[in-house]
Amino acid sequence: MTLWKAPVESLLIKYGYALLFVGVAFEGEAVLLAASLLARRGLFHLPVVVAVAIAANSLADQAYFQVARLRGRGWLERRFGRHPRYKRLIEIVGRRGGLLLVASRYAYGLRIAIPAACGALGMRTLAFTVLDLVAGLLWAVPMASLGFYAGGALGPLLDGVRRYEVALALGLVAVVATGLGLRSVRRAVRWRELRFADLHAVVPFAIGLLGVLNLLSAIWPREPAMMRELARWLPLEVTQRSRAVMLLAGLALLQVTRNLGRRKALAWGVAVAALSVSLVSHTLRAFDLHHSLVAALLLAYLLSFRSRFKARSDPASLRQALVMAPVLALTVWVFGLVGLTDLQRHFSWDPGNTPALEALRSGLLILEPGVDPLRPAAARFLGALQLAGWVARFYLLVLVLRPVILRRRQEAPPAEVERAVRDHGRHSLSALAAQQDKHHLSVASGRGLVAYAVRGQIAFAAGDPLCADADREAAARDWLEHCRRNGWTPCVYEAAEERRELYGHLGLRSLKMAEEAIVELPSFSLAGGSRAALRSMVHKARRQGLEVRRYDRRSGAAPEVDAQLEEISRQWLADRRLGEMGFSLGRFSLDALDEQHVFLAYQGERVLAFTTWRPYRAGRAALLDLMRRRSDAPSGTMDLLVSSALEALREAGLEEASLANAPLANVSEAKSGLEKGVTLLFEHVNAFYGYRNLFQFKKKFAPRWEGRYLVYPRGELPHVAYALAHVHGAGGLRRLVLGRS
Repeated sequence: MTLWKAPVESLLIKYGYALLFVGVAFEGEAVLLAASLLARRGLFHLPVVVAVAIAANSLADQAYFQVARLRGRGWLERRFGRHPRYKRLIEIVGRRGGLLLVASRYAYGLRIAIPAACGALGMRTLAFTVLDLVAGLLWAVPMASLGFYAGGALGPLLDGVRRYEVALALGLVAVVATGLGLRSVRRAVRWRELRFADLHAVVPFAIGLLGVLNLLSAIWPREPAMMRELARWLPLEVTQRSRAVMLLAGLALLQVTRNLGRRKALAWGVAVAALSVSLVSHTLRAFDLHHSLVAALLLAYLLSFRSRFKARSDPASLRQALVMAPVLALTVWVFGLVGLTDLQRHFSWDPGNTPALEALRSGLLILEPGVDPLRPAAARFLGALQLAGWVARFYLLVLVLRPVILRRRQEAPPAEVERAVRDHGRHSLSALAAQQDKHHLSVASGRGLVAYAVRGQIAFAAGDPLCADADREAAARDWLEHCRRNGWTPCVYEAAEERRELYGHLGLRSLKMAEEAIVELPSFSLAGGSRAALRSMVHKARRQGLEVRRYDRRSGAAPEVDAQLEEISRQWLADRRLGEMGFSLGRFSLDALDEQHVFLAYQGERVLAFTTWRPYRAGRAALLDLMRRRSDAPSGTMDLLVSSALEALREAGLEEASLANAPLANVSEAKSGLEKGVTLLFEHVNAFYGYRNLFQFKKKFAPRWEGRYLVYPRGELPHVAYALAHVHGAGGLRRLVLGRS
């Protein structure tokens, strides 16, 4: 019996936590209770058992959560729709998702459905992860404690059957294997539906676990037992004695993980190289199964799905990295060589080691030092050498993985831009598509166009792709692929209501950001009760001697008028402490007025205010772009100016006029705290550039309201919101929030 006992016990000691991890991920209570009983007998450590159980539970939940986020509500319906409690579950998750998730480990029969529902219904990843860890803690601690203390009570009974323990263990394995086999058969269809492609979001998370481990190691006073156990299974050994080194190592690994999630080709190369080196080094080390197995599995995944990683890095930054790499390597090596030579007697050296080899080993390679410091000064220098190496690596990594920066305009052929705007510019933002502050991308095999701008890693399309209805999906897919290839986060600014379903099908989320005021010109009139307030303001302005004239600058520029328009614009911007903006707003220039409808409000021969209207829909509609007035203009000036312009455009045969966007004063949609903050930013942008109460002003014209949406990938809203303030120019977020130059 002892011949059997030793190998079995040795197997449990060496690989027991791995078996526990797999078992808890699939079954849960039974495996955790068994491990707790073994912890009572000294084969496991109870805190580590609890930590591994929480990690396994959380990783399994994370997989279903990420799958549901990627596949959406439709996948959830197909996967769980026949469950008798499905509708009730969706209702509760929608209202009390956090509380339900915390209790999910005790919701037998719904343990998978609850994390999946949280993902499909849009719960944020950070919130889900925190709540799921809390749920795992509330489940694992009581369950493990029950098994541990029950093991003490069962001790005498277990001693009586000790001679049968091997047979019982084999029987238990057979029962578990049979149960798992039957469960696999029952769920064969579900796993076929799941597909490997749905696990792509989880793999970078697993690779980044080492980065988190190093960050925690750098912060914690002592390395916890849980982290030591995790380190036995993580393939990339960078945890070292210096906390600064561990901190930088963790940041570097998280940088790689983030860019793997963005499908960066060079991030894939860095990960493959690091895992290959790890696999070879551990294989040569008497085939250390812990590290070699994990490294081989991760490496196999990356090689199998190589085609997914296509995103480019910035060429200029990549060239800079190639130039700096040998310079930094030589600098670190020389620094290590000089210091180690000077402090050579203060180290204990491994056989065959030299200062030159150690400078290479500790400064440039991710290896354990081949020396032991004998003095504090020697220990400090060794840490400084390792830190210098990691600073250099991190700097190069940032350069190598930087997203593409557009330093020159990327243009579709001018004729193609003009044709797309003319033929497919149905919404008002298309009036600004050809502006010089945007790049232009041909999509749908040249049948469509996307006008866009890039700020940092965020790419904003100015409205929906300009294309025929039949090319909507192809154009959207081409836009997303273009962004992913360049390492950008794709967004659509002011997407139309009718395109939301398409974007949702492509895995994007949408947030209502504004209402656009549309006036049907053929029926526009100041008569009637709906425009009574407007009519009153117009009459008031006319009684003060104001009149409106059209300014056709193309037919003949008037220098005295141009001078007044420039003066009004400068004063208007100075009063608001803003610079000229852009992207979804025009910039004032005299030359640009030649292509627009321009209306001026006069008092005598003095120009008090002006508006500009940009044509769209092949000239059959116009967008109200700039509204600027003198600070001493009488009340009602803009009411008279805009209403007179609408009447003139109606007489010219135009069908529609857009008064542009208004803040969400008439919208009461339920939003998360983050979405409320972003909505406030939208309101702030609109309010600063126009009136403080744009909605109330435009409401007087009794327009038709159409929702406009910000479309973005899940989990990217904070980055998108920050970049959004910068894409409009005028000093970015600081000036928009503070209103200061």
